[in-house]
Amino acid sequence: MMDPDQLPPTRTVLLDLGRELNQAVQGHAILERKRETLWRKLRDLLREMKQAEQQVRERFAAAYKVQREARLVMGMDAMRFAGLAPAAATEYSIEVRSMMGVPLALVTMQVNPLPFPYSPAGISAVFDELRMKWIEVGKILPSWIESSVSVWSVAAELGRTQRRVKALENLLIPKYEAGIRRIQAILDEQERENFIRTKRVKKQRER
Repeated sequence: MMDPDQLPPTRTVLLDLGRELNQAVQGHAILERKRETLWRKLRDLLREMKQAEQQVRERFAAAYKVQREARLVMGMDAMRFAGLAPAAATEYSIEVRSMMGVPLALVTMQVNPLPFPYSPAGISAVFDELRMKWIEVGKILPSWIESSVSVWSVAAELGRTQRRVKALENLLIPKYEAGIRRIQAILDEQERENFIRTKRVKKQRER
């Protein structure tokens, strides 16, 4: 619709503006509910991300600790040689689920340890512990990735929703309301003038 300030002051335009204002108010209410839902979801996702991040940090720290111990026991050359063997077989999938039109990632990954040959030539059993520690890191990563990606998606949608709410609150709805008041005032003034003119005509006829 055109700028309400530029529309002609007619009853038809007034009715149209009233319908447009009603739709804008209803849209604002829907967006407000969406914004509240997104806020709650974002808080939940941030909490999940922080928990997952803490677990990732703890498992990384545990893996690095065992890695330092293995280096002392085995030496760098034996560590490099042992690291050439595959530690695990991994399978992963990424799906997308929708929440109020927001795509959220669903990451699943299976990490299955592979048998590792031990050797009296320098590959110690501590290396198996090291492999398991890094496998534990791999198992926790999907939840952290999933929550992190979802946080960015929800935050972006929340930003867009907030901008639309503000546009309705500060621009569109006030424009419609001002246009309705302007046209209503003009129509009321026209009605008063018509009433006064009608009374004058009636008095003239009575005379």
